[in-house]
Amino acid sequence: MGKKLPELLAPAGNYEGFLGAVAAGADAVYLAGTKYGARAYADNFTEEEVCRAVSYAHVFGKKVYLTVNTLLKDQELEELPAYLKPCAAAGLDGVIVQDLGALLLIREAFPELPLHASTQMSLTGAAGAGMLKRMGVSRIVPARELSLAEISEIKERTGLEIETFIHGAMCYSYSGQCLFSSLLGGRSGNRGRCAQPCRLPYRIGEDGKECYPLSLKDMCTIDILPALIEAGIDSFKIEGRMKKPEYAAGVTAVYRKYLDLFAQKGKEGYSVSGEDKQILASLYIRSGIQEGYYFKQNGREMVTLTSPSYNGSDERILEEIRRQYLETPLKKKIKMQAGFTAGERAWLALQAEDLNGRIHSVRTEGILTQEARSHPVSAENIKTALLKLGNTPFSAKAEDLELYLAGDVFYPLKALNELRRRGIQALLDSFSERSPAFKRTEVCQNAENTQQPALYPAEGEERDRKHGVRVLVSSMEQFEALAGSGLRPDILYLEEKLVDTEEKLEEIQRRRDMTGGDYRIYLALPYVTRSRDLADWERKKSLLEKVDGVLARNLETCAWLRETAYTGPVSLDAGLNCFNQKTFDFWAERAESICLSYELNGRERRALLSGGEPGRRKAVLEEVVYGRLPLMVTANCVALTKGNCRKEATTKEGGSGGTLYLKDRMNKTFPVVSSCGHCFNILYNSLPLSLHEKVAGGEMSGDIRLAFTVESKRETEEVLRFFAGLLRGERPSIPYREYTRGHEKRGVE
Repeated sequence: MGKKLPELLAPAGNYEGFLGAVAAGADAVYLAGTKYGARAYADNFTEEEVCRAVSYAHVFGKKVYLTVNTLLKDQELEELPAYLKPCAAAGLDGVIVQDLGALLLIREAFPELPLHASTQMSLTGAAGAGMLKRMGVSRIVPARELSLAEISEIKERTGLEIETFIHGAMCYSYSGQCLFSSLLGGRSGNRGRCAQPCRLPYRIGEDGKECYPLSLKDMCTIDILPALIEAGIDSFKIEGRMKKPEYAAGVTAVYRKYLDLFAQKGKEGYSVSGEDKQILASLYIRSGIQEGYYFKQNGREMVTLTSPSYNGSDERILEEIRRQYLETPLKKKIKMQAGFTAGERAWLALQAEDLNGRIHSVRTEGILTQEARSHPVSAENIKTALLKLGNTPFSAKAEDLELYLAGDVFYPLKALNELRRRGIQALLDSFSERSPAFKRTEVCQNAENTQQPALYPAEGEERDRKHGVRVLVSSMEQFEALAGSGLRPDILYLEEKLVDTEEKLEEIQRRRDMTGGDYRIYLALPYVTRSRDLADWERKKSLLEKVDGVLARNLETCAWLRETAYTGPVSLDAGLNCFNQKTFDFWAERAESICLSYELNGRERRALLSGGEPGRRKAVLEEVVYGRLPLMVTANCVALTKGNCRKEATTKEGGSGGTLYLKDRMNKTFPVVSSCGHCFNILYNSLPLSLHEKVAGGEMSGDIRLAFTVESKRETEEVLRFFAGLLRGERPSIPYREYTRGHEKRGVE
């Protein structure tokens, strides 16, 4: 077949799992060190094990990628170069990154180290991917929710390497946009500590039966592998660093078999046996499987409604996998020569052939060989010592070692062992230096300087005022509540659905002017932006010119605004996960205001605002002081899972705006809003965030935002009046009985 096969990328939660994945046929393995990995509860790798894994992999022409796919705090960011230095020196083939600040720092510290953008960056289109390419990224892992057509478009437009998931567990939320575990239990998925509340039971609506509407079936793409290969995807990724080594080896072996089958017989000769499907089903798969989003937008059939638990594993299959791949690691046969002559340095020469037929030859010397006075070293003892290759990737038998022993000589056993170790290390280094796995990509070498011009021109100089007021509304009722509330905002954010035509915008502007409002109107763009959305906005560019600014919520929107030469001010929402000083400084030069990650506490937010390099522009810090925070942004649809798509009509369960409610086992109610125009759901917290104490105490660090999502007109009026009173120095009664302070005090680990 003419088409190059994709890389088969396997997970490894520990060194045994790594060896098993390589033996089973993985082309590359991704793993985590002791820090910065999105699976904090996996065994993970020590520094020595990471370096050993890299050396081992290169002997067989394989690659190793290290995960740094969490959001990093400033102290962690400071420690990152020292953490990566030995791994980079060992020949690490790439780093998988979520945090934009980490990406920038790694690029500066290790300009030749390939950078891969994690699926945690929520990449949904070619504009965002292209922006990362200009910053030095050579590979992206797009959001798992993208269709095969969307993935192909990114590949075609950017030329970046594309890595996608083909097997394993599926998150219900867009990765990097989930705060469910964080806000409810303090365990952040963005920090590798997700408690998986999506796998718990909920009721949809008041009369719904308990089920598992947020738990997706595991992905298995073995049947559609030919279509994925023909789409030009560069790397096929298996999920599962938290699972046993038998899982990684067994799943890798099956997919290796069928990738090779496609290479031999093509699409026409491709057929998956029932036996191999059973093997996959026996390896830690949840009840039922599905093929992901490659050919579907969402669907009830993707959800494990009755049970999210794993099927039992077949012990017979596990034992066979262990015997075949874990107990017998892959070894490369080598040839050895050694010479010992009294008065001369001992020497050892090693030779091995790589996958491309090239011969790697190394020679090393030891200490001087002495003439034996009483007990000469025997040829048998020398061979025994030199052939102890143990945990190395190499193997050799006695017939593979040519020994030149001149007379009776003495050579200490300790020196023999050191001679062998030095020789093996030299051979390992040879494979890393000459292996195709170690070559850096052209994309990474020629990346643009990160000191790019601003994505969007700033609106004048930094403002003198410290505490502006911003209000976000999601319905016309909430907008109408503003006029008589007594609150005078500086900026009004309008959810895009309220002003999707120029006529609607003009009507709102007219009402503002009639009521004496002098606030600016910003358009709140969608939480998720995909190619179909941008096509729509290309037709609505004139609308963008008529608003005073925009609220951007994702990387794709930010990059698209730059591409379209948008000249208005841009505010950045919390979904961009601004978590540390380096990320904040990057965006501060490119945006008017920044809403930091909701997972930072108050002290951490204040530190970001006051830190940074002297003389750098400071964006306005924006803090949400009231509103239900989004716990999940999802491509799957709760209404569709329930059985009634709400795109055409609103049904009685959720009231206005296409809202449903989930109830957990504690009877907490979580609103789920359907954004039918863009086909995504937003799952909001059961309680509103309220930082009224900070407002009353004058402790705000920047502008404040009141965000209204599912509130009625009356509820909106009450909240607006309450905060208007606080801002006037009054002490009005709180209009809501229950609320949460979010991460204001605690933050995340």
